[in-house]
Amino acid sequence: MIVKILFLFIIYSVIGWIWETPYVSFNEKKYVNRGFLKGPYIPIYGYASLTIILSMSIFESIDGSILLVIIQIIFISLISAVWEYFTSLGLEIAFKTRWWDYSNRKFNLHGRVALDYTILFGIGGFLLWHFVNPIFDSIYNSISPNYLLVFVLIFYTFFLIDSIYTFRDLLRLRDIIIKLNNLKISFAGKYDYIFEKAYISIMERDEGFVKALGDYKNSLRREVSSIRNKGGTKLASSIESKTKQLNTILLKSKSLSRFFSKYPKAPSKSYSYLLSVLRNEKN
Repeated sequence: MIVKILFLFIIYSVIGWIWETPYVSFNEKKYVNRGFLKGPYIPIYGYASLTIILSMSIFESIDGSILLVIIQIIFISLISAVWEYFTSLGLEIAFKTRWWDYSNRKFNLHGRVALDYTILFGIGGFLLWHFVNPIFDSIYNSISPNYLLVFVLIFYTFFLIDSIYTFRDLLRLRDIIIKLNNLKISFAGKYDYIFEKAYISIMERDEGFVKALGDYKNSLRREVSSIRNKGGTKLASSIESKTKQLNTILLKSKSLSRFFSKYPKAPSKSYSYLLSVLRNEKN
């Protein structure tokens, strides 16, 4: 039974990736490898699907009818909504970023779930459980237990390594966002515009992040030199020191921009401006 659960988790995680990747790629007009992990799977679909499959047995003693189908779709919708809501909440608490947001849709709950998507997941989940899952049951039963065990072990080895490295990068990203915010606060006051100018210069460029940052450094040198020539030596030194920190942090964040390409509309209630900059570090 445990091997079967692990097998179905793999199947539905991959199905989730196949479901989301073309949809997001079409909307963004470019290929987007959806999901936090590097592999072609999205675990939340696996967890939600397993929850549905393992809990649908409560309907076995109820006579089949249209009403029952509606009840089952509502039940599956609720399961998907619970998984989506608390996954969104957990990720935002842990990594300071809300990776999807339905605030612009009607009948949403805190922007984490929306009624139309929840119903869509309910219908899709019902179709998978009622029509597709029996096929996977047959496939599972037709495969040799030894082959199944090898397949599961190989998959979860790669899955574990992928998860560890992704979690490490998310923690690094969280640290970078917090540092950027703290640095922005330290610039508060008359010369706060210098910090804002750094972001605007990067956000408005198409040539790439490194060139934009290089151009910004050159303009900043002139700015600091002007302040120093006017007698503001201490202020110039302070600004110079902080902008060096800014440059270092932004360069470190460049390697983590893959998360923003996967979730191009990921907002942050506290750090929306900073995220809009990190998202533009794709080149």
